[in-house]
Amino acid sequence: MSRPSGILLAGGASRRFGRPKVVEPVDGAPLFHRPLRALLDSCDDVVIVLAPDAPEPPLPHGADRVSFARDAVAYEGPLAGTRVGLEHARGEYAVLIAADMPGVRSQLLALMTERASGTAGNAVVLRDAEGPRPLPAVLAVAPALARARALLENGERRLRALVEGLEPVVLPEEVWSRVDEEGAWRRDVNLPGDLP
Repeated sequence: MSRPSGILLAGGASRRFGRPKVVEPVDGAPLFHRPLRALLDSCDDVVIVLAPDAPEPPLPHGADRVSFARDAVAYEGPLAGTRVGLEHARGEYAVLIAADMPGVRSQLLALMTERASGTAGNAVVLRDAEGPRPLPAVLAVAPALARARALLENGERRLRALVEGLEPVVLPEEVWSRVDEEGAWRRDVNLPGDLP
């Protein structure tokens, strides 16, 4: 299987954070650079999904395979952003993560992509003590896009509804901990105190 596309969801309102969190400095670079680097290391192309009027954030060196796409309506949620990303993905599969997930590593994304290519499922997600998580995910683009459009037309806004409907392969902790022993992929940034 060729390398997948990457989708980075960066269109949220950052209401709880109080200011645009994806560009908040972390070790001298914007927060979103960390998950973006993981995508660049494991994907052929990456699309960053932004709110309609958000400025394009500064990209790191070597990000020539990155493009931007925009939600049609501001702050409709991650399912709407995922649909936009899937519409711009070039690959058969797409790796989906959020811009506020600084602990996601390329080794984990590579493991998930490898599992996607070796199964008949339309998605791969991770499970921890709280159950299967919708992010990060590897999605088969065509069926995921069709389902995302149908869900949104019916008023659904939850990303979990998309993932569950694709009958995902679920990787348990004993699998994903081989490449992420601490489970750093679970860390996301909602408040300033959540910054690494």
